[in-house]
Formats: sequence, structure tokens, C-alpha cells
Amino acid sequence: METAVAAEIKDLLADLAPRVSGEVRFDAWSRGLYSTDASIYQIEPLGVVIPKTLEDVHAVVEACSRRGVPILPRGGGTALGGQSVGRAVILDMSKHLNRVLEVNREERWARVQPGVVLDEINAELRPHGLFFAPDVSPGNRATLGGMMGNNSAGAHSLVYGRTVEHVREMQV
Repeated sequence: METAVAAEIKDLLADLAPRVSGEVRFDAWSRGLYSTDASIYQIEPLGVVIPKTLEDVHAVVEACSRRGVPILPRGGGTALGGQSVGRAVILDMSKHLNRVLEVNREERWARVQPGVVLDEINAELRPHGLFFAPDVSPGNRATLGGMMGNNSAGAHSLVYGRTVEHVREMQV
């Protein structure tokens, strides 16, 4: 059975490598690096893709979907419950898809990529008199995509609410 899985992963790697402009890492070292997060859990992924573009993300989703291979989007790996580790292809959004794309002060919203770090979006919003309210403790590492996936809250959630109360729209 293990050789069938290895062959399937080899085929997936061969499919992804020419289609993804970002990094495609299926080596033991990369899988080891992504096998842990801030939790007590350790689960080695099937591989890691660090997409540069949305087209890279689409290519991974399409290739994995066609083969029935699970995908696990990941940001800063700050989850305490093991949410960012698993036997899947990890999509690390934090390296390239990490920008604030637009801030609309009048309507009080910002358009961001999933890998933008909480402290960085708040630094961009501060001059506009705005902030993204959920205040998780690893704010200098936690990404908005991860916060959305976990519906993160933080110490002041009773006053400001959870992530879900501050997200207007997502493209998934």
C-alpha cells in the first residue's frame, strides 16, 4: 500500500513542478519542517507548495482534487490545536501571498492576501484610524488566512469579537 501512495505522490510532484511558479517541496527536510506548528502535534505532510500566485494555488487545488489528495492551507503555523499540520499537501501562503492590496478608509475595509501577518495589516491600517480587531497573542506571526480558518479571537474578543465578525467577504 505504501508504494502505491509513494507512486501517487511522485506523479503529483511531476504534475505540479512544471505548473507552479512558486516552490514545490516534497523532500524529507521540507516535510519535516512543516510537520509541526505551535501545538503538541507532529504529522508529516505529503509535500509542501509555496505558491507565488493565485494561479499556483489553482494548479495545486486542481491537481490534488483530481487525485483525491487532501490540501491544507497554512500561514504562520501558530495554531495551538494542530490545525496547520496534517497528512496533506501543505499550501504555505505566508511567503508570497502576504500583502495588503487595498484599504478603503471611508467604508472601513481592507482587501488582503491570506498570508499577511496581523501586525503588518494593523501597521498599514493605523494611519487610517483603523485596525483589525482580533488580537491573537502571536500577532507578529499569525496570518489573516489562518485567523479566518480558525475563527481566531484573542484576549479582547468580548469587546471586539472574533475574526468572523470582521470579515466581509472571502474568495475561496
